[in-house]
Amino acid sequence: MRIFAIIYSLIHSLIRKIFGLLELFLFLRLLLKFLNANPKTLVVNLVYKWSDILVSPFKSIFPNIYWPEGKMIEATTIAAIIGYAIAVFVLFQLLRLLARER
Repeated sequence: MRIFAIIYSLIHSLIRKIFGLLELFLFLRLLLKFLNANPKTLVVNLVYKWSDILVSPFKSIFPNIYWPEGKMIEATTIAAIIGYAIAVFVLFQLLRLLARER
């Protein structure tokens, strides 16, 4: 019985760390888009390229929000941040249920 608690704890910790990195990466994309970072630079290009994979399931859900001075808030990235947060919450609830059954 103790082994299940250890496995649950390890899985929970791993998911939290991965989710934290994913959210940080998406927030970085959101910030770079808002600040109109040059997509031709290596770092910005890599962030956009890799984060495109993460935001692609959420494309075209909401229109982008445009502010004065050419600033843009990419609604797709916000939808991805919220969507992944909900998915991880559901995953944690399922893990909790499975841990209780043992």
